[in-house]
Amino acid sequence: MLAASAQAAEVIKSANATKAGLTQYWSQHNDHGLRAVNTTATTLHTLSGRAYAVFTVEAAEKITGFPVQLAMVYDVNDKVMYAFSPDKASQFLKAGDRSLLKIALGSEAVDLS
Repeated sequence: MLAASAQAAEVIKSANATKAGLTQYWSQHNDHGLRAVNTTATTLHTLSGRAYAVFTVEAAEKITGFPVQLAMVYDVNDKVMYAFSPDKASQFLKAGDRSLLKIALGSEAVDLS
């Protein structure tokens, strides 16, 4: 169990459940032009009273096979997934500044429950 609170436990049940949700997310979003190759274990962070699940995705461009690494930040409260470069995700986790979410590479409502 990765959840730090009862509310988070309702959404993020385990790293495997999150990975399964992410795999389903990628399979349904071919417009991203990427295919997921691997993902890290999910970690749960609480920043300013809000829960975020964070994991990295090793992906590849579908056409060229060029590797891409993304850091995914899932806002447990709002059920929104944000894609970042790994360094920007680290910056977000250090600062906890929600304004950084506005500069994400992409965002989309996703229900991982």
